Amino acid sequence: MFSKSAQYYDEIYSAGGKDYVAETNKIHKFIQKHKHTGGNTLLDVACGTGAHAELLNRRYKVEGVDLDAQMLKVARKQHPGIRFHQGDMKSFDLRRQFDSITCLFSSIGYVKTKANLQKAIKNMGDHLLPGGVLLVEPWFTPEQWHPGRVFTLRVDRPDLRIVRMSHSGQSGKISLLKFEYLFGTSKGIEHQVEIHEMGLFTNEEYLYAFKVAGLKVVHDKKGLDGRGLYIGKKAVK
Repeated sequence: MFSKSAQYYDEIYSAGGKDYVAETNKIHKFIQKHKHTGGNTLLDVACGTGAHAELLNRRYKVEGVDLDAQMLKVARKQHPGIRFHQGDMKSFDLRRQFDSITCLFSSIGYVKTKANLQKAIKNMGDHLLPGGVLLVEPWFTPEQWHPGRVFTLRVDRPDLRIVRMSHSGQSGKISLLKFEYLFGTSKGIEHQVEIHEMGLFTNEEYLYAFKVAGLKVVHDKKGLDGRGLYIGKKAVK
């Protein structure tokens, strides 16, 4: 996935205007509104380089889990006070439960299929304490996805220049994103290519995945930055 660009991930998305502080403040408000447990443990699923986890760790006792070893390498180096685990969101097993779980920045799309979506939501739900809350930021729906679009993003620092060009495609209900990078440093210029495949799920498919996982779900259409947010709540025993 992001193995080729992991070391530059934060610079790339900061240049794109991603506001981790504002998003984290909104996450906190959603959690406090919907959580009905007495604790403050939080698991960030698909944590990436740990930018959200680091900010959330100021309010919660945070751990992270991600599939990508290179992203975890960056996260562990940048945030040594947080415990990070390697695992697939469909099947990781930490053998304990948390008060809150987040799965942000549309990472859920990487499960690709409806069956895997249900497995991932069920697995995350199983890691929730009774009264806990699961926040999932969705990827685009089939209606929202537009193949054939091209975007360019630039990072301009004295010691680092990056140009990322992306092209959107589609195969059935799978969105395809081709990223081509030019990384310029004092060592020279490097070209890298990444292909990302993400499932295009309908609102009804998201809601059903929460339902079969035994979670009561609320869909906030705006969410953190306009992508929407699914809020799954586990019943108190």
